[in-house]
Amino acid sequence: MRLLLILLVLVNLGFFAYHRFLNETVDASAQIAALQITPEKIRPVAATATSAVATTAPAAAPTVPSPTACVEWGAFGGPDVARADGALLALALPAEAVQRRVLDIDGYWVHMPVFKTKAEVDRKLGELKALGVTEFFVVQDAGPWRNAVSLGLFKSEDAANAELERLRKLGVRSAVVTRREKFLKQVSYFVREPSAATIARITELQRDFPTTEIKAASCPEVAPQK
Repeated sequence: MRLLLILLVLVNLGFFAYHRFLNETVDASAQIAALQITPEKIRPVAATATSAVATTAPAAAPTVPSPTACVEWGAFGGPDVARADGALLALALPAEAVQRRVLDIDGYWVHMPVFKTKAEVDRKLGELKALGVTEFFVVQDAGPWRNAVSLGLFKSEDAANAELERLRKLGVRSAVVTRREKFLKQVSYFVREPSAATIARITELQRDFPTTEIKAASCPEVAPQK
């Protein structure tokens, strides 16, 4: 009896296991079917993306013009500007090859005070020549400095004071140093794409202007024509 009871229990367990296995198989089959991908619905995503990238032409890189080489000669101030203008003009360079840059900078002015009459100016100029002073000019522009005698324009106070001391040693007593804002006009010349012969000629001219220098530089931008 006990053996029969055990057999019945085993049969029931076997039946239960079989029935459960069958249901799980059916459920698993249904899940697998649900997960299957329909072939006709497959789209080559990677290929489409690659195609889109391939058909998009890359933007062309902007063309950067090569910089133009220049030779800079300067800087000039005072009467030397007119002399340099004439010296460069004598080289007969093309007008488009030469560019003149003018900067208004703060400076120090060695000068004599304003004289009231032309007779006083002429007398003072005679005294300067007698003392051996040859580099000066008389301010002719209308304004508060008309008839002042200029003895030099300098970018630094030290240079101006050194010149004043030199003049005093020569016997010039009334000269003074005055700081002026945006007073000193500094002129530099730029020659575009110069030949070796042009550089040699400018170098020769530079001997008459010992305070200037010649160097390679970037060409200044040309203002657009209106």
